[in-house]
Amino acid sequence: MQRAINKKGESVLLFRYSLEKVADWKQEKDLFYCPACKERVIIRSGERVTAHFAHLPNTECLLSGGGEGPYHEKGKLQLFNWLNRFNMQVELEAYFPEISQRADIFINIGGKKIAVEFQCARIPREVVLSRVQGYNSLGIKPVWILGAKYLKQKGAYMFQLNQFLDVFIRSSPQKDYPQLFFYDPFISEIAVLHHLYPLQASRLFAKQLVCPLHKLHFKHLFQKETKPENFAAVWVKMVSRRRTKVDDFYGEIFKLRKWLYRRGYLFQYLPSICFLPTPYLASVTVPYYKWQAELYVCCLADLKTGDSVHINQIKDILYSFYSKENSDFSDALEIYLGQLQQAGYIETHSSTILRTNREITCYSSQEQAFLGDQSFFKQFFTEKKAKYEHDYHLFRYTK
Repeated sequence: MQRAINKKGESVLLFRYSLEKVADWKQEKDLFYCPACKERVIIRSGERVTAHFAHLPNTECLLSGGGEGPYHEKGKLQLFNWLNRFNMQVELEAYFPEISQRADIFINIGGKKIAVEFQCARIPREVVLSRVQGYNSLGIKPVWILGAKYLKQKGAYMFQLNQFLDVFIRSSPQKDYPQLFFYDPFISEIAVLHHLYPLQASRLFAKQLVCPLHKLHFKHLFQKETKPENFAAVWVKMVSRRRTKVDDFYGEIFKLRKWLYRRGYLFQYLPSICFLPTPYLASVTVPYYKWQAELYVCCLADLKTGDSVHINQIKDILYSFYSKENSDFSDALEIYLGQLQQAGYIETHSSTILRTNREITCYSSQEQAFLGDQSFFKQFFTEKKAKYEHDYHLFRYTK
């Protein structure tokens, strides 16, 4: 940590002092104390170690440890110096005794309180949620910036996903537009993932923007982005691979193919609406194409023009496959039905959906499915540019 209390009761930020002064304090063994637990702390520094205060062994202070390594110290100071450039109050290592938590960086801008955490160590989900709850109890919005080692790209718009990243996505300050932030202090670049679509437990479809820290304004982190023009083409290729992939003679997808075949459908020829990407916070643990295919076969395929069905009936269909305790389809279904309405297949009236006269095409060949997906998803991913969206020229796109 960088902040401690000296013998006179003054708050000392170590990075603001010269190496010579820090060396003198270290040599003379000047006494410093932790702002939280009041225990004595010592100065640690070296050629490869950013000067910082550290607790003595066997301390019981809740603020000791937690990934305070050289990488974390370096990144935290860089982020602090960056945020100090803007017209807002910025405090390094602000301690909140009410919740026994210390924010790496605390910001007060126009009455809005923000805690910025540079998280470099893997910590349990329960710890993250506890910290988020603590900040929220004080009216503080937490923003988590992860170490760059957690950003692992697997292809064009494809990134590795796991339970550790999941908790930060769900703790995103913008609930309707979750994002992931990453920072690399060695090259001073920050990366932001936008438009998050979970494909499965270990894969995430998203748009990545990377920018040098010194060219970025803090507010630009949270601005919504347009989808890339080739988003649709990449998604179509992924759907095509999913349609034609040969699965082993076991597992959930094999069971799905058998279930479809017994009802007169082939997985590879299903309509494009069975492969609609749903935003992250509407995700469920079930693969998106599985529950959408089941919903199509058990409900949508039988609806004629002018037919109507209550949304509760649709929910009952989904919950006939999955238990309510393990899968909550409320958000996913609402968004999915909204997507179908946007595409012109249904109209929603209160709690009832009405089938329109637009035909839902079930394909008869792989080529027809590929061409149908191309046409459908090109239109699906095309969006009108809203006021909040921008093409910020300092960001660079990566694949």
